[in-house]
Amino acid sequence: MHASADPTTTALQVELDPSQRAVLALRDDESAVVIGAPGTGKTATLLELLAERVLSGRVAPSDALVLASSRVSATRLRDTIALRLGIALPGPLARTAASVASEIARADAVARGLEAPRLLTGAEQDLIFADLLSGYDEEGGGPAWPATLPAEVRRLGPFRTELRELLARVEEANLGTDGLRDLGAETGHPEWLAAADFFDDYHAVLDSYRSGSRDSTELLAEAAAIVNSGTASRMPRLVLVDDAQELTLGAIELLSAWARAGATVIAFGDPDIGVAGFRGGRADLLGSLDQHLGVPMRMLLLDQGYRSAGPIAALVAEVTSRVGAARTVLHRSPPAAIDAPIGEVVRIEAPTRAEEIARLARRLRELHVLGGVAWNSMAVVLRSGRHVPSFARGLSAAGVATRMNAAARSLREEWAADHLVRAVAVAIEADIEADTVADLLLGPFGGLDPLALRRLRLALRHEEVAGGGNRPGDALLVEAMAQPGRFATIDSPPARRAGRLAETLATVRALHESGATIEEMLWAVWERSGLAAQWAGQADGVGVLADEANRHLDSVVSLFASAQRYVERTPDRPPIEFIAEFRAAELPEDSLVALSRPDAVLVCAPSAVVGAEFDVVAVSALQDGIWPNLRLRSSLLHADRLGPAVEGVPLAVLDDRRQVLHDELRMFALSASRARRTLIISNVSSADEQPSPLVRLVPDDAPQATISDPLTLRGMVGALRRELAGRAGESASPAASALSRLAHESVPGADPASWYGLAAPSTDAPLVDLDDAEARVSVSPSRLGAVEKSPLGWFIDTMSAAPSGFHADLGTLLHSAMETLSTTPGAALDTDAVMEVVDARWHEFRFDSEWESEYQRSRARIRAAGLADYLSSFERDGHRLAGAETAFTFELGQAVVVGKIDRIEHTAAGSVVIVDLKTGTTFPRDDELPTHAQLGLYQLAAVHGGIEGMPEGAEFGGAKLLFVSSGVRGKLYREKEQPALGPEQLEEFRARVRSAAETMAGTLFPGVDGLAERDPLAGYPYRVHLIPAVSS
Repeated sequence: MHASADPTTTALQVELDPSQRAVLALRDDESAVVIGAPGTGKTATLLELLAERVLSGRVAPSDALVLASSRVSATRLRDTIALRLGIALPGPLARTAASVASEIARADAVARGLEAPRLLTGAEQDLIFADLLSGYDEEGGGPAWPATLPAEVRRLGPFRTELRELLARVEEANLGTDGLRDLGAETGHPEWLAAADFFDDYHAVLDSYRSGSRDSTELLAEAAAIVNSGTASRMPRLVLVDDAQELTLGAIELLSAWARAGATVIAFGDPDIGVAGFRGGRADLLGSLDQHLGVPMRMLLLDQGYRSAGPIAALVAEVTSRVGAARTVLHRSPPAAIDAPIGEVVRIEAPTRAEEIARLARRLRELHVLGGVAWNSMAVVLRSGRHVPSFARGLSAAGVATRMNAAARSLREEWAADHLVRAVAVAIEADIEADTVADLLLGPFGGLDPLALRRLRLALRHEEVAGGGNRPGDALLVEAMAQPGRFATIDSPPARRAGRLAETLATVRALHESGATIEEMLWAVWERSGLAAQWAGQADGVGVLADEANRHLDSVVSLFASAQRYVERTPDRPPIEFIAEFRAAELPEDSLVALSRPDAVLVCAPSAVVGAEFDVVAVSALQDGIWPNLRLRSSLLHADRLGPAVEGVPLAVLDDRRQVLHDELRMFALSASRARRTLIISNVSSADEQPSPLVRLVPDDAPQATISDPLTLRGMVGALRRELAGRAGESASPAASALSRLAHESVPGADPASWYGLAAPSTDAPLVDLDDAEARVSVSPSRLGAVEKSPLGWFIDTMSAAPSGFHADLGTLLHSAMETLSTTPGAALDTDAVMEVVDARWHEFRFDSEWESEYQRSRARIRAAGLADYLSSFERDGHRLAGAETAFTFELGQAVVVGKIDRIEHTAAGSVVIVDLKTGTTFPRDDELPTHAQLGLYQLAAVHGGIEGMPEGAEFGGAKLLFVSSGVRGKLYREKEQPALGPEQLEEFRARVRSAAETMAGTLFPGVDGLAERDPLAGYPYRVHLIPAVSS
């Protein structure tokens, strides 16, 4: 089969081999089944047959029809057909069976003066099923499900999926609910009896709709009945079926009706690569299609392979040889044509999933950069759809442009689409929770980060307190978002951004009150956001940011398409119902929305590559238990057994597991056979994950992908900078020139202006000029240890302190509780009393879920119990409180030591002890206590007389840390004591204060490498300053 240009037309023609010419030699009234292995030119032969019949005038374009397996395949075929024929066409010749059936049913309804039926999508059907099932749970009654299907199972999405599959099989068999009941009773399937009752309720719901709604299976059955009755308004004379192995029984019934009415049906396919079994595809019927259509059909075989020769073709043949035969196996292992490309099979075996993705990305970049393979001529195929997003993100992060098929996930799982709907919901719904408003402000339409949101809440809270109010920040935030202009009194960028969003929400509310559609309200938010230009600009680049921008744009376009369909199909339904359906939908909607980034690697499941081919295909995540997945598909409702039961096949002889294995082999064969030049097989091999048994089918001599230069701009910049740093003079000139070129093209990291460590210090002046005798350095007891351990860590925390987290805020509440209970005469000293103080402000904490709040409150109660136990013991032992939250200040040279002591206790023995409350779980070792910085400074303050209210003349008993997170020796708390310091020890602490003050006042703040992994000062914000600008 060779391509050639016909001088009389611009269309591309193909030179056919003898087996393909035999198909074109069929008589006009002769139906046939054309079977060929992958890459034998089935689709090309179909196109040439169509062109030969139409261009010769033997069949009018309006009398020809090409059936494709999916809408995506149909779209691809339409373009190819238009190019090949090169003539004006009355409409698209390539359609799906469901599309044609819908047209037949609509035309029939119009002819009879009835309302045209509407296609019920899978997502809509799933919502109806979910509503019915939840209604049974809430109100009682409903079908009598067997004990093997309790309510907990019926609430799951997979159960509804099996319900849809069972309903489709019932409709394909024209069985009806009564027939399903009879068959269930006859074969011992009580779940079919219950499902029949459920389907009766479901159909009652559909009948209540104003417009007739049909799912695709019902439309196929209705169309077949119309054609059989002879009342169809239009009948095709020639029906060509591409990828006929994906035909369902409903589509076969429609083909049968056309064939019996006189149409010529020619089906092209390969029963060894059918992947639609999960939705009723019957690849096993392709070899006996004549019996099911009820007309004679010749069987023709295509016997030349064109897509790929060598290892790829051999592997595909090895896989298909293990698939159960569908009447014939003569098409397997066809000889390769002379000009077929010799493909290669490459193996990738990695110790982790991240490493597998990294090695795969490296190989794809090599093929793109060095091999000249376009990104859109590559595909990564994964058995499980749940792996698709993570693989796409991982490849994108490694410099590979990626895209996913539009229906990979439901729209509610798409970040941009979800936030766009959320903005409309906040505007028009009555009761909005604070968490929803906060999430909206943190999303793309609010543009705030957590720190900015915190500052906004604090600003609103300050205004509230200043005005005499005491409402929490969350309530104030919800109120402000409902009142445009409320943020005008706060002069800050977060407030201005929040104000703009509040104005947008007000616009949406006005539109809603005027009766606007959901599409118009979504557009108002989108248009005012300015994100279209921002994301479009980002999408033009490469890398993670560009891929994310493309996905955001794709999801927004898909959302508008969904809203448009909602308005067109049900113009009287309110927008709030669209929002409810959007939130409840668990299934993706079928969509033909054009992707914003076509020049990218397709990451998808096997069903997305039916009818397609690529230069490079990677079959990835080939793990044991994932591929093949031998879990029985219809283990709850056994929809796969309905067809054999209708046909009278004894169910006892069915080998369900073998059938599942054959389906898995077909998917693997399909995926591998899409490759023309390179097939990559990748998997993880580790103690936890084992390679799939399918990997054993790959020849042992298949080369392993090697690991070398990353072949990314980031990697190139790193290599050049390393070379530049390691050389000097003229030898570094090539690296410098290359970096200059990359910097001119705005490649990140190439411009020296962005390199850490090269810019001159903004100032060389010290933080405090100690030459000035009046200058003072503030030293706090809590930070002395930090500056001694890591001056760099102290400097970062001082100059750019992160907002306090939950644990620090909880510690503040417990300190407050200790002070309140200790200074209130007659106060109860028990756990409930401590928690009463904590609970009074618990609403100010923000948690992602209710369970997290409960979990953290239980941990807080443990600390409250420890604190209550200590306070009770303190009172019981006869001690008394000499001071609480006592401030102190004293000078030591140019150092000013400033702090606050939690408790000063006067023991029954007459000594005075300083106590510092700790709510954390990290305890100092006993050998560290004599030199503990914080306790030592407390003692130093006592000696220097800087503590207000310190009892005079009392014996000083030292200082201690009180930990309330866990207890020891029968107590719910533990104490870590530092005995009273002697003169030499006090002098050592004075020296430490002077040294710390000099460090704090200086210009250089060295960091410390090699700290323990869990050390707070070993985190990334500190370590990043210790990494050389160019790593060696």
